[in-house]
Amino acid sequence: MKIVRLVVVLAVALSICFCGIYLKFFSTINSYINTYIVQVGIYKQDENANEMIKKLLDLGKPNYKYQKDNNFVVITGVFLDEKEAKDMGNTISESGITCVIKQTKFESSFKEVIEKQDYEAIIKELGS
Repeated sequence: MKIVRLVVVLAVALSICFCGIYLKFFSTINSYINTYIVQVGIYKQDENANEMIKKLLDLGKPNYKYQKDNNFVVITGVFLDEKEAKDMGNTISESGITCVIKQTKFESSFKEVIEKQDYEAIIKELGS
């Protein structure tokens, strides 16, 4: 009877151990966060993107440009909070510039980069 009890306890302990390892491994592999991008335009020509950037600069608004699939994309921000993105979008729209809020996913390890607003790294990631 003692052997049966020992085997059961050992089986439960190993199950818990392997369950923990499994969760730790798979929770880090496929973990993504939602982000919200305020996009003001996609342009085929760089000159047109630069004109939008000038408009944003004249209004004192943030602006970032990156190239994706032979297009130039102009954004004013990337946010973890949808409300912050909508507030920025409303501010841009009130200035007479059309924009859209796009939801996208980043790996969860990228969260700190977005919180720090490291747009050099964000633009590099968006352009890849």
